[in-house]
Amino acid sequence: MHEVTREMGCSIDDLVRWFPLAMSNFYAQTSLYVDGIELLHSESPLIEIVGISKPPRKIALLSIPVLSLRFIFTKNLDSTECDRIMERFDLYTRRGGG
Repeated sequence: MHEVTREMGCSIDDLVRWFPLAMSNFYAQTSLYVDGIELLHSESPLIEIVGISKPPRKIALLSIPVLSLRFIFTKNLDSTECDRIMERFDLYTRRGGG
């Protein structure tokens, strides 16, 4: 079993909105839990994501929500495939200003 963690500067609503494109073909095979609430259910998940809301980061008057996510991949996925899934997830959830 392979595990990966990410700390994200987004709200739960942001994550849920980005999730279908970020997970692509694995969306239907993923279960998502944040703060103990099931947000996406799969009967036989290949990927289970468990999230915890953390206190927001404050920079002057700016407040950034923080989510800590743990991705748990089943043994059916090899490390190369897990890396590709995470690369796509990172690409679709990376946000910049400007």
